[in-house]
Amino acid sequence: MTSTRISEQTYRGWSTPILLELKEREHQLDPSARQALQNVLVERRLVNTGNPAGSDRRKADPAK
Repeated sequence: MTSTRISEQTYRGWSTPILLELKEREHQLDPSARQALQNVLVERRLVNTGNPAGSDRRKADPAK
């Protein structure tokens, strides 16, 4: 694996929990920060979008 790919995987591994924590505290953010967070969550596919029954549906609790 290239060093760029390893760096990207490390970044995603560290940032995902931080983004999900921010999502839980979203109500504390100002509107522009809230929109920026939503954009990142959609881009990273960390929120449910699209067809509710579709294969791209993300579940909040993967254990369910």
